[in-house]
Amino acid sequence: MIDVFTEAAFNTYYTRGYIDPGIDLPPALVEEMRQHYGGQPDTRNDYPQYYKKNEHQAWLEGRVVGLISTLMPRYSERMVEKLYGESYNRAVHGEQVFIQRLVTHMLEQGFGRLFRTRYLVASYDIYLGNDHLHRSFTDIHSDIPNFHHFYETESDITIYVPLVDVNAANGGRLAILPEARSKLKVPGNVLLKILEQHFLARPHCLDANGYIDPDRIGQADMDSFIKGRPYQDLMQNYKTSTALARTYYGDEFVMADWAKGRPVIFTNKNFHAAESWRNENMHREIYMLRLLPVYDCRIRLKDKLHGRLFNHHLIDTREGVVHRFDEAVDFSRIPAEDKLELHARPVARATRPAATAAA
Repeated sequence: MIDVFTEAAFNTYYTRGYIDPGIDLPPALVEEMRQHYGGQPDTRNDYPQYYKKNEHQAWLEGRVVGLISTLMPRYSERMVEKLYGESYNRAVHGEQVFIQRLVTHMLEQGFGRLFRTRYLVASYDIYLGNDHLHRSFTDIHSDIPNFHHFYETESDITIYVPLVDVNAANGGRLAILPEARSKLKVPGNVLLKILEQHFLARPHCLDANGYIDPDRIGQADMDSFIKGRPYQDLMQNYKTSTALARTYYGDEFVMADWAKGRPVIFTNKNFHAAESWRNENMHREIYMLRLLPVYDCRIRLKDKLHGRLFNHHLIDTREGVVHRFDEAVDFSRIPAEDKLELHARPVARATRPAATAAA
């Protein structure tokens, strides 16, 4: 994160767990967002779609859960649907309707000044809505990588927009564990490194530019990666760190009142949890937009997420504009100097001066 944010923004993020950039969305835009998502089917919940291809992660919840997922896959799928059905009335992913207007407004209000890095991919958006009978996702967790997104980093950023007030009276606030209070953060960029290590050695998984193309990876290759020691070690890191956060750091989480239509910035890679919603007269409504920093790794961005376009917007924080492309943002066309370093670049070695001949 220290290479993503400016020094001042990083210090705020590091100590508080989030950044309030002091930007208010136009009330008309907030109401349009609420009406749009309010028009979605009451039972729409897109979360269970992520379970497929990530079934192995059930083992992180213990041996019994892992065995059930392996031996009774259909039962496990129903349990996942039940879990998310009890958490949200609606969970809508990838509508992409408001990305351009939201980001443009924020850039006009100085959002770009928070960043040291030049480019961010506005990847996909999420709407979450629930009443007081649905508990939200209240367990402490760090969002674990999944192979539907494929490219994820430890520095992913979320623009988090409450579409209603979340406060002590209503509930629904987000509890976050700042890095300064625990140093507990899973090194997610290891995933990018082990993806490169595994798949760059398989030419049939690469595109014409020599980048790993997720759409060319067959199930056998993916199974080989998942069963490999590097990935299993990373999953164990998630399991251990989550247990430590839940057991020893529960009282270190921060939780603040956030106003309707006022975006805040946090990372879903830090440990966090939602507070239960208490207001019986209205629903909790949250809109989120995931932003991805651009690293110098050879991974091609996916173009579709469950049949919907994503990864099509590129934010230029220096110029203060957001570009939309017909296809996913192409990392191979972004200059190396505008990418964050995943791999240490060679440092020129100082040469010793030649010895002076004795007089």
